[in-house]
Amino acid sequence: MKKIKIISNPSSGSQAHSRDLTKLINYLIEDNFVVQLFKTKKKNDAYNEAFNTSSDEWDLIVISGGDGTVNEVVNGICDSESDIPITIYSTGTVNDFATYLDLPSTPYKLYRMIKTGKIIKSDVGKISNDDSHRFFINVFAVGNIASISYVTDKAQKAIFGRLAYIVEGLKELPNTLNQPMELKIKTKDDYLEVKSPIMIISNSNTVGGFENICPQARIDDKKLDVLIIKHSRLKEVAQIMIDAFSSKHIYSEDVLYFQTDTLTIESSQTVPGDVDGEYGGNLPVKVDINNKPINILVRSD
Repeated sequence: MKKIKIISNPSSGSQAHSRDLTKLINYLIEDNFVVQLFKTKKKNDAYNEAFNTSSDEWDLIVISGGDGTVNEVVNGICDSESDIPITIYSTGTVNDFATYLDLPSTPYKLYRMIKTGKIIKSDVGKISNDDSHRFFINVFAVGNIASISYVTDKAQKAIFGRLAYIVEGLKELPNTLNQPMELKIKTKDDYLEVKSPIMIISNSNTVGGFENICPQARIDDKKLDVLIIKHSRLKEVAQIMIDAFSSKHIYSEDVLYFQTDTLTIESSQTVPGDVDGEYGGNLPVKVDINNKPINILVRSD
């Protein structure tokens, strides 16, 4: 593994991280790696660069950015059906997938992982609506509260980090509880009609910067974990959030939790979706596992 392409979103992260990225590049070059740095300037730059990066010419893509940048790269790779592995140098306010994989967050440790790490395969979720589709590596969520990640002010996210999401979530919660979604959900084995403030479909157990939201989730089990909070009062929702710290929330009578490899979601209302922290369109959608996993470089220990 000697030819490394770094796809970086300069607007994601701090000046300190920019300096750390330079350190990473220097470590690699001093060890005779071939390194190319591509900096995104606008939406879909990361997608296009990943789509056009051939595994015949490059050994690894290092993604330096937040969840949105990671999602663009994953979509580019999946659409091109490339085998090139990726890894993540987390710079975003919340980078759930990097957290789940316990990827290094310092330049020297990431350099060492590039030298000594191993390749694993991860499931990728696929959302289809009419003639369009989009992939997600970590989470697809529906509901007003799911829009927090892309409506939260970027300046607030840069300064306050995860706290910015919490503040926006608390502001949106009363409205979300008063206006639940009316969902029609169909799987291979079941059909549900349910009122809910939020529905989460996850590939990993880390969502919105918090672990154990979907505690049974694994990225290599060919299944998606689905969590639905039933229409409840603030008191019940608060208890669910408390129980989530110990993974007990999935046993609550106010929660539906199951695993599936495919489902469809419909609603008579206008319900927005969030794909790895970015706006993902409105319902209806079909959600399933992509037929080809993605290769990811992780720690070998």
